[in-house]
Amino acid sequence: MTIPEAFLRAEYALLHGEDSEGRRSALEAWKARHVDPEWADFSLLVCAEGCPWAEVQNALMESAPLGAMRVVLVPQAENLLEKPKELPPTIKALLERPLPDTRLLLVSRTPLSAGPGRILGAKPFNEWLQQGRVLKVGALEEKEAQGYVEAQAQLLGLKLEAGVAARLAARLGGIPGILKRTLEVLELLAENHRVSTEMVDQISFRLGEQNAFAWSQAWQKGQLAQALATLRVALEDDPSGAPLMMLGQARREVDRLCRLLEARAKGVKAPQELAAALGLNPRQGFLLEGYGRVLDRVKPAGAVRLLRLVNQVDLDLKGLALSGGRTPLVSLTLSLCRAWVQQP
Repeated sequence: MTIPEAFLRAEYALLHGEDSEGRRSALEAWKARHVDPEWADFSLLVCAEGCPWAEVQNALMESAPLGAMRVVLVPQAENLLEKPKELPPTIKALLERPLPDTRLLLVSRTPLSAGPGRILGAKPFNEWLQQGRVLKVGALEEKEAQGYVEAQAQLLGLKLEAGVAARLAARLGGIPGILKRTLEVLELLAENHRVSTEMVDQISFRLGEQNAFAWSQAWQKGQLAQALATLRVALEDDPSGAPLMMLGQARREVDRLCRLLEARAKGVKAPQELAAALGLNPRQGFLLEGYGRVLDRVKPAGAVRLLRLVNQVDLDLKGLALSGGRTPLVSLTLSLCRAWVQQP
């Protein structure tokens, strides 16, 4: 991943997107540019999860050791970036005219929008966006994911059979970190560095008759018992890899739901335009009706709750929360099943 120089040198910057590995890489690169390793324990302040703007302001105003920069990191700034109209005047002034010898990095695990009334469409963040001080590390579209798989495979010296890149992208979604780790596993297993579709099936968790979408198909049909049974089998077969792959599938579905919500809010009505907004290709247009039905049922607030739940499960799986992997995935399965279940 190439990180733009404009972002790295920005004294006040914003990092957002659902690619956790991309966020981590960009965050560490920005810190390496602005934090003196010898004074890191004294100059770097990390704000608490879900902290208010007041805590960020106090951290910036706290004096740093003589000759060192005060660097403030807000690792989960979603709550601060939801409503630009509620940005306190003192904070807005501070973001537009930073305090001398201070650095600030705001991090959002969810992608932010530059549309009307959204955070990237309002000052000062729209100016940050134009100046290159905002970096997005999001999921790749289907074609982009295939290209990413092919490029990473080339770097690893892997030779992919026809259809392997498309198969991996379809099964695992567009999160670069997951795709990269899967290719690294394939590198260890592949003889002569040749990867076949059969190998992809072998490393995939066992869902039904090697159907990687059995879990999502079950909860989308409201088959809770089948979804939970599939979840149990997946976790037993691959306790380290399956949770992230399943989360990737759930994120893709919820992300499409939220994209449909945004498109409707902008007044988009034509089916082809709506399908494009969801990242669906012409052959997938038939899926649009299903997403529309789900969104009509859960309403905008329900779609936002699902997105927040997916992000929370992502934290749990990466060990940043107290609960383990099985419990959050069970909770996610229940919520998804309720949202997608067909009403009689």
